[in-house]
Amino acid sequence: MEVLRDGTFNFTIDPGDLSRGLRPSKRSPRNAKFLVQSIGAVGLDNILQVIDDLESDRVDSVGTITDAFPYPQIFVFTNVIIVCSRQTIYEWDGTTLNAMLGPVTAGQLWSAVDFYDFIYMSNGVVSVLRDPQSKLYATTTNQPLANAICNFNGQVVIGGIV
Repeated sequence: MEVLRDGTFNFTIDPGDLSRGLRPSKRSPRNAKFLVQSIGAVGLDNILQVIDDLESDRVDSVGTITDAFPYPQIFVFTNVIIVCSRQTIYEWDGTTLNAMLGPVTAGQLWSAVDFYDFIYMSNGVVSVLRDPQSKLYATTTNQPLANAICNFNGQVVIGGIV
């Protein structure tokens, strides 16, 4: 492998090795031809490709969301794309970010689950619901706070309750 003066290099991974994906366990033996770690890249069409930044051609959040890493967070749901800053929730309509709720109390990272037009999300400090009819977001005290939310066969499962 040749490293150029600017620090760049090319490293070819055999398509068969790439197709095996990440190792299933830390106990996998060395040289088992599994990927050990993939940061900022995904395997597509037997090629390891860089994940595009939010600031590129997908969602232009420069100037709108000024929070440091790991924000903005993006959730691509069935009927809506949500972009979250630390204290504000936005919807992406394909051309612009529209502020839907905020500022809310800052917490941990946002976690969310969608059921088409109904969305439940929490950052461990506040819970937010998106009304399916009006499409409006509102904080609620009727739903639990959570740090992790998922949809398991139609049931909302939450974890890391504060």
